[in-house]
Amino acid sequence: MVSPTKTVADNYFLALTLPSSATEQLINWRATALPADAGIPVAREQLYMVLAWMNAPSASQLVRLQPLIASLQSPSFTLTLNDAGYWPRSGQLWVGCRPAPRELLQLADLLRSRVARVGCPQPAFPFHPHITLLRQVPASIRLPGRDFSWPITCQNFSLMSSRYQRGRLTLNTEHCYPLFDR
Repeated sequence: MVSPTKTVADNYFLALTLPSSATEQLINWRATALPADAGIPVAREQLYMVLAWMNAPSASQLVRLQPLIASLQSPSFTLTLNDAGYWPRSGQLWVGCRPAPRELLQLADLLRSRVARVGCPQPAFPFHPHITLLRQVPASIRLPGRDFSWPITCQNFSLMSSRYQRGRLTLNTEHCYPLFDR
């Protein structure tokens, strides 16, 4: 449950977090497949896939959102991280899945619509399932080969909060929601 002490300075998001074995694979791959000066590595605890974003929601929005999310009956699924890309505008290098499982796309769509229903607008661009690995990547980056394939079983998603304090990002898992076996 969301803490009543949270303030509007906190941002919230719904995300798929990775098992520690998948996180280790990503970190090892990043260290060996990419040059050391390719950008700023995303910290281990920030390797997740955002499904829906809430920019500084009010306490009442968070309270209204809880039952909307808890009532979801979405199935568990497996995704395979097998794709990588670079977004020059934001300078981010990412890994993702191609094709994305139907269950993942449906879950993200449901969560985005429920978050929007409580008054937290969602980005206009379509959902692109990815995990950011590096930030501030120069445009001259050469993407590594897509010679990887990491299956990840997704059995839950989390409501997370983030806050910048003293120049550091602090993340908290507020609540974990199960996905159901078929």
